[in-house]
Amino acid sequence: MMIRAMTTGRLKPLVLAAGVAILAIAWPRGIEAADATASLPVRLTLADALDLAARQSPELVSSLQALELSRSRLRESSGSRQPKVVLQGSYYDTSVYSLAGDLTSDTSSSVRVTASQTLPGILPAPFSVGLSPTELAAIDLDGTELDLARARQNVMFNVISAYLNVLKAQQIKSLNDGALEGASNFLDEVRSKLSLGVATKLDLMKAQSQLDQARFNQLKAGDDLDAAMRSLALLLGLPAETRFDLVNDFQVEQEEQNLEELVKLALENRTEVKQASLSMQKARAALETARRSLWPSVGLSATYSNQGDVSVSATGSLDLTSGQVGWTLTLANEGAEDSRSTVGAPGAPAASKSTSTSSAGIEVSWPLWDGGVSREKLGQAETSLRIQESALERQKQTVVEDVYAASVGLKQALLKLELAKKAVDEAEEALRVTEARFEAGAGVVAEVIDATQSLANAKAGEVQALFDCYLARARLGKAVGLLGTERWKL
Repeated sequence: MMIRAMTTGRLKPLVLAAGVAILAIAWPRGIEAADATASLPVRLTLADALDLAARQSPELVSSLQALELSRSRLRESSGSRQPKVVLQGSYYDTSVYSLAGDLTSDTSSSVRVTASQTLPGILPAPFSVGLSPTELAAIDLDGTELDLARARQNVMFNVISAYLNVLKAQQIKSLNDGALEGASNFLDEVRSKLSLGVATKLDLMKAQSQLDQARFNQLKAGDDLDAAMRSLALLLGLPAETRFDLVNDFQVEQEEQNLEELVKLALENRTEVKQASLSMQKARAALETARRSLWPSVGLSATYSNQGDVSVSATGSLDLTSGQVGWTLTLANEGAEDSRSTVGAPGAPAASKSTSTSSAGIEVSWPLWDGGVSREKLGQAETSLRIQESALERQKQTVVEDVYAASVGLKQALLKLELAKKAVDEAEEALRVTEARFEAGAGVVAEVIDATQSLANAKAGEVQALFDCYLARARLGKAVGLLGTERWKL
């Protein structure tokens, strides 16, 4: 890209520096941003396209924002388990006027420091109950990460499909360009034969009709290529008019896939199965909590306080039913007092006394009747768990069906490619024989046209079958849950 800066004096270095900075920002991964709108095509490999989509896809950007929100909630939940320290201070000045006109003024101040901590759900079995808020937040984070992984798989498959469509459209257009050139040469040959009297005007009309059809096919192939490039550009977040020079490094994998191994991989890697497992884990925890609510509630507590100029109090609690532990420690200075009066002598200071108390206790409560609410909640939790178990089994069945369908689709695509290659060989041989007969005067124009059209259709069918194989392998990788990973390369 060339930048011309019409500047003089001191402005010229500044403008040049700004231009270099703009280029550095607008040149991601070695691809010039200006190429997107220029006439020169942007050269891309599949890896470049996937990387570009990963950074600019709205679906992935939204999933990343949801992931950051889940991480924030986990940090919030973890922070709520940490000790909390509160500092409080107060100062009061109280004035009292008597009927005799005397004024009495009292001042008091206090400083209090309180430290406390609540730890829900940390007790071991059999006192642990359900899932703690931090554990629930961690499960939600895992679910959000699975959402992101599924979104990446979808975006990858869409990019691969669009990438393949561009490559296929380019090859189809190249075939039609060759067909147009061949039709034009054949028309010239028929004209030459017509001038020699060995061809008829009907032959010339047929040759002209073939050329017209070839021009239409070329025009259609160009429009299809433009549409495929436009779809890929929009999917990558580039301007719709972007032109591409794509690298075709795809290969047809002839290796036979072990269906049982593929199913095992899919059940291990598909995000839908993992998310169903997380939902079932939460349902089990909810059922455990609902069952514990029918048990007697048992709480242990202990308190210690020391009252003096500086008072100390400590409280600890343990709830065996909810699995929650908590403690509080308070330090307070309540001794700063000053009394002043306009009449009378000051009284003698009172002797300070320090007292300490401590207590420990246990509290047991048993809900006898709550209108059947707890029983209904228990029934709902059991039903929810059964629903999640059924959902997990259905999801596993769906995954297995996806793998079977994708595996069969790849197998059929490979067979179709073999047949397409044989059809091309047959069509080439038929055209060779027909052209030889036409040169020898034993054939007619219609036979040559038909053989040429058959070869064009066979080559187009081979291209379609080839890219169907590429796409079928990508679809199988998505069904297994490994698309775009090192374990599943196209």
